[in-house]
Amino acid sequence: MSVNPDAQELPDAPPSGAPQAPMPDMDTSLTFDPLALTERVKALEEENFLLRMLVDTHPDIMFVKDAQGLFRFANQTLIDFYGTTLEDIVGREDSHYTGNTEQGHFFRRSVQQVLNKYEREVIFEDATDGETGEVNHFRSIKQPFHSPQGTGMVAVLAHNITTQVREHERKNRQIDHIYDTSLEGFWDWSISDSQVTHNRRWSQILEIPESELCNSLDEFAAMLHPDDTPEVMAAIEDCLAGKTPYYHRHRMLNREGKVLWVIDKGDVIERDRDGAPLRMIGSITDITRVVESEALLHQHNRFDSLTKLANRCSLIDVLQQTIITTAIRGDHAALVFIDLDHFKKINDLLGHAAGDHLLIEVAHRLSSQVRSTDMVARFGGDEFVILLQPLSAHESDARREFEDVMGKLQYALDQPYSLTGPSGQPLEHHSSASMGSIIFHGRGLCAEELIRRADIAMYCAKDAGRNQRVSFDPSMRVELERAVQLEHDLRSAIELGQMWIELQPQFDQYQQLLGAECLLRWRHPTYGMISPFEFIPLAEKSLLIVTLGDWVLEEACTLLTAWESIPALANIHLSINVSARQIDNPSYVDEMVVTLARHGIAPQRLQLELTESVFVCDMPTTVGRMHQLNALGLSLSLDDFGTGFSSLTYIKQLPFSELKIDRSFINDLEHDVMDYRMVEFIVHLGHELGMRVVAEGVETRSQMDHLVTMGCDVIQGYLLAKPMPVTEFIKRHGVS
Repeated sequence: MSVNPDAQELPDAPPSGAPQAPMPDMDTSLTFDPLALTERVKALEEENFLLRMLVDTHPDIMFVKDAQGLFRFANQTLIDFYGTTLEDIVGREDSHYTGNTEQGHFFRRSVQQVLNKYEREVIFEDATDGETGEVNHFRSIKQPFHSPQGTGMVAVLAHNITTQVREHERKNRQIDHIYDTSLEGFWDWSISDSQVTHNRRWSQILEIPESELCNSLDEFAAMLHPDDTPEVMAAIEDCLAGKTPYYHRHRMLNREGKVLWVIDKGDVIERDRDGAPLRMIGSITDITRVVESEALLHQHNRFDSLTKLANRCSLIDVLQQTIITTAIRGDHAALVFIDLDHFKKINDLLGHAAGDHLLIEVAHRLSSQVRSTDMVARFGGDEFVILLQPLSAHESDARREFEDVMGKLQYALDQPYSLTGPSGQPLEHHSSASMGSIIFHGRGLCAEELIRRADIAMYCAKDAGRNQRVSFDPSMRVELERAVQLEHDLRSAIELGQMWIELQPQFDQYQQLLGAECLLRWRHPTYGMISPFEFIPLAEKSLLIVTLGDWVLEEACTLLTAWESIPALANIHLSINVSARQIDNPSYVDEMVVTLARHGIAPQRLQLELTESVFVCDMPTTVGRMHQLNALGLSLSLDDFGTGFSSLTYIKQLPFSELKIDRSFINDLEHDVMDYRMVEFIVHLGHELGMRVVAEGVETRSQMDHLVTMGCDVIQGYLLAKPMPVTEFIKRHGVS
């Protein structure tokens, strides 16, 4: 609180122009009535008593001071505050009770200033408690007036705001603590002088001691990665111009040149009358580990960890682009599907290490025989796919070029391999491969269909005795006709009772039952049992997946309703698989609400498993529907995690409560260091994001032991229980 040392004391007379107190008129004609006078005195005494009670019982301090700052009146609240009496306080000033002369001078000057201005003022000021010596904070309303004698005085109503001030100070200290201990690096830019202040975390992120910071915009600009500087400065300029808040993901360099990835965000919070920016605040978040993790996932999702070749996802992306470019350029391309003959025997007889060595050598030989424009990918297991492009525009020339490369590939694969036997002895192994191929041009066939036809041709090569090369031709349409027939029959399979649900139990680390996954089965009247890996893609392609999904949901809800009367099953959950096409259905959420209400089940008992394919849909719409489903009480599980490329930024924004590790990681968990590290990373990532982690496809005790050690929450797989009919599930688990 500032104190004005130049304030002057005033005489008792009011300032010029101030209103004068009127003098009462004297009427000498009135007769003296003692009785009336007595009654009037009593009335005045009662009125004075009531006014005094009103003033003295008011919790706020009330008093009147003269121009010299001396008390002329005080209520009981002030008297108690200073620990004195009414008789003692009149004629004294505050410093008599507080011992604080500077404070007393301030109060005196305040009275003089109010009388000088002669208008009501609201002042925030401090006073010292007469008994405890504690400083209290007040909001004082000061009203100047004149006594009947014309003396200038000030009436004061002081409200004690000490509690509010201290609470405000406490919150400020709390905010300061949060500011200094936050995981984000806060910055505050004074634009007029280009000075920037930071919290402690800002310097920690950039690994610069606080004492060495220059706190200038130039220092910030110098730490930007040169490749990112133009975009960052442009984003800041857009924010200063009021176009958009500042938000940018970029790289910064510490003094050793180490690259740090950050999300930098902020906005202008103060402008002058002309709209020019004066102050901008914001923060940076260190996302270096997130970016590195995304790069690791991208590497794993785009390239095979064993052979370092492109994987299935990369192949499909490039193949789709090649289909377009052949149509534009008018040339040809070819797809070759390769499967090693009798590869399983290598693993069985010589061990997985020998099998891995063979796969690596095959990858090397294939890569060495193709051109720089071609692509070699490991499709899975012992399967490789080669994309040859471009080939000539003339079909005959293209076929000659294709045969030339195929001959080189066949020769390279026919050469002996140096392997190591079970006892460490060197072995010379002769291997062969079956190859199926298709030459294509333009957009007549999609990527999946081209792969399928090359795959069909490869199986024809195996049927022809292996170590063969077969090109796809229309005579191979038997397999395609089967697919068409299955798709047609799938439409009526539910009505004809050909489909049912099996349940695969899910257990915790102590093998206690938590729930089960619903798995759809189909027995075709002609073809027998049809694998879900065959009919689910057909359903996805034909949009029958929505009908199948609705039926599975209905079956799951029916089971959950029936199990409410079985104590051992009353609290477990059921998981159902939901496709991206179902989520893409605008009425899916509404239909879910109706289904849950019709069955009257607790939504928490139903879990929806979604694959990473949801990330290729309309993200804003998908995110909205997922949050709507979660708001209903349904749990969402991210299935087959790690098989696609899902941004960690998206995952943390989506309401998943569970991550489900794909079985492909679990298969080689015991033998592949990269798979082990990936599983360990996914478990840690899931827990960091507050999610439960499930491992599916657990088939060995060793796999389970590793997963339990990592802290995996839920185990699912043949080791503990195979998928089983509902009746068998109830028989096994329906008794406490």
